[in-house]
Amino acid sequence: MELKGIDKGILQKVEESELTLENIAVSTAVELIDKMEISEKDAKKLITTAQNELGIQPVTALEFLESERKRGKITTSSTEFDGILGGGIWTQELTEVAGGFGSGKTQLCFQLCINVQLTIYEGRLEGSAFFIDTERAFSPKRIIEMATHRGLDVEDILENIYIGSAVNTHHLFSIVDTLADIIQEKNVKLLIVDSFASHFRSEYIGKKRLVERQQKIMQIAEELIALAVKYDLAVVVTNQIIANVEEFLFGSPEEPALGFAWAHRPQQRIFVRKSRGSSRIARLFDSSRMPEREALFYVTESGLTDAPFSSDFYS
Repeated sequence: MELKGIDKGILQKVEESELTLENIAVSTAVELIDKMEISEKDAKKLITTAQNELGIQPVTALEFLESERKRGKITTSSTEFDGILGGGIWTQELTEVAGGFGSGKTQLCFQLCINVQLTIYEGRLEGSAFFIDTERAFSPKRIIEMATHRGLDVEDILENIYIGSAVNTHHLFSIVDTLADIIQEKNVKLLIVDSFASHFRSEYIGKKRLVERQQKIMQIAEELIALAVKYDLAVVVTNQIIANVEEFLFGSPEEPALGFAWAHRPQQRIFVRKSRGSSRIARLFDSSRMPEREALFYVTESGLTDAPFSSDFYS
């Protein structure tokens, strides 16, 4: 962790305490004094610095509005899908995309990896993407197919997508912990974890490990949000679905995995499901900024589109 103006000795104690930037920002001076054995002056300075890094110092509503207007957005390549999101996937946020097998979650991630690099239209950030793959689902061939259909330089597209394959939750944490340097060096503007739920669900089994699992999930969620805010990038994670006997979610017998604690972490939550043929339906079901709405889009050879055979989004 790097914090401007903080002594190396204090930073070493931060590392030893295993506190995240967000943990520090919301701590009291007394809590840090007890946990890290530092002076009150150092504790207060550490908290203020962490809050500044995360952009959570008090501001007026007008200042907040101006700051929000400056944030970038990554288009999904579907104007209808972008519409329900307020213009696309926003930077400085954690966005969850939940859905079943074949619903289009990973296809959306591939499309975003391409779109984040482009500047032709508003909604592209001219940055690179970092794709954390937990299910061996990343497909360069599919990226090539999508980019080729759009008339893009395939090599340039592939060279700006960085991949980390996480074999378990420990490895996932390790990758996230090393991202700060890569984000700055490679101008990463999109971070994807596909699938976020996979290892947590397979490694932390049973009620006895539920609390431990939730703690780990919340810890890494905080780290991802901190990266999004500090480096002005978009974080997108995919989530699996589980059976829901109460059918409270859109009248569906399915709901996103990982429980209620996780449900409060993403700033935007999207549920995607299959419809007829290549069509898919995306539902924004939890957002502080936009109302609950649905959008129809298609997954085609050229990627995500508004029409079944459209390939002229970039023309």
